[in-house]
Amino acid sequence: MAEPEDGRRERGGPERTVRVLLTAAVAGLSYLDYFNYKKMGLGEPGAWDELAGGRGAAPDQYRVSVVLAARWLAAHLHVRLSMAMTLIDLCCALAAVHLLWSVFTRTEMYRTARVEQRWLGAAAFVLLPTWYFGWVLSISKPETLPAAMLLAAMLWLWQPRSISSAGGTALRVAALLLLTLLLASMRADQACFLNLGMVLVAWRYARSGTGLALPRAAGLATGLVGAALAAGVQLWLIRCAFPQAHYGAIKFWQLWPNLHHASRWPPFVCFMLPVGWTAVQVVRRRFTADTAGIGVLCGAAMFFALWAVIGKFDEVRVFLPFALALAPLTAQMAMLRVDSSQEARSFG
Repeated sequence: MAEPEDGRRERGGPERTVRVLLTAAVAGLSYLDYFNYKKMGLGEPGAWDELAGGRGAAPDQYRVSVVLAARWLAAHLHVRLSMAMTLIDLCCALAAVHLLWSVFTRTEMYRTARVEQRWLGAAAFVLLPTWYFGWVLSISKPETLPAAMLLAAMLWLWQPRSISSAGGTALRVAALLLLTLLLASMRADQACFLNLGMVLVAWRYARSGTGLALPRAAGLATGLVGAALAAGVQLWLIRCAFPQAHYGAIKFWQLWPNLHHASRWPPFVCFMLPVGWTAVQVVRRRFTADTAGIGVLCGAAMFFALWAVIGKFDEVRVFLPFALALAPLTAQMAMLRVDSSQEARSFG
């Protein structure tokens, strides 16, 4: 691939068009999201009082932070809870897709691609959020899109920059740990597994100044501390904050129902097709050029194992934050699929 001159954007590139399309897709989602929340009764006074008061059932009670934020926003903006939830989803979805687009445009494959190949990658990237967002409306949960935004922000911070310094490294570590705590307050499992995924790639083949934004030792320490923080937050929520929360009639173990109930498979297969295709392409091509993206894939694989055991396959919105964070890697695999002349790097 011919590499464009540094500091100059190729004419006719897809950057502005993609940002407009992503914004339009999120706006359409938010419009439908609002009416979906209204159907859930969130426009009524006293909605989610049990969760806000700490009397809800597990596991929703452990993810109450977004509900509390929405109630605070509704009270101060003098709007209904359904509108407050929609505003949170709108802001989080916008931030997520634009952060991930920034991640994709900073990858080596995109930067060194010809303009027509950039358009191909951009088309694949735009398709993925549009596809995934459609599943949010099937079973909405307040934490889904905020978790996707925080996961995207963490990936953005893990991706390397051309210029780094000791002060910048310290700020990046602090920001990653802060985002881990925020994500753990709504999805501690996702926060834990993303950090563990980054630990795996930092231990396996990342080196100082390459692969990840942090040097190898700092990356390992940050990932391990982040995973421990996420696990600690979940333990605190279960043991200290909400010890009275129980699963009730909900079965905790779901592996056998997932395998046995055929009705759970159609949404699962449709939703996971891009993720599965991406994983197969990465392994077949021994692709390691995007170290941060591989870290997300490793974290997603661990989270998938947990989801298969204790989650329901038809509740695909559970996997949406990881699926969305894998969009830059999926788009790169689409570019490689068409342009086989660019050889992927080996695991070495």
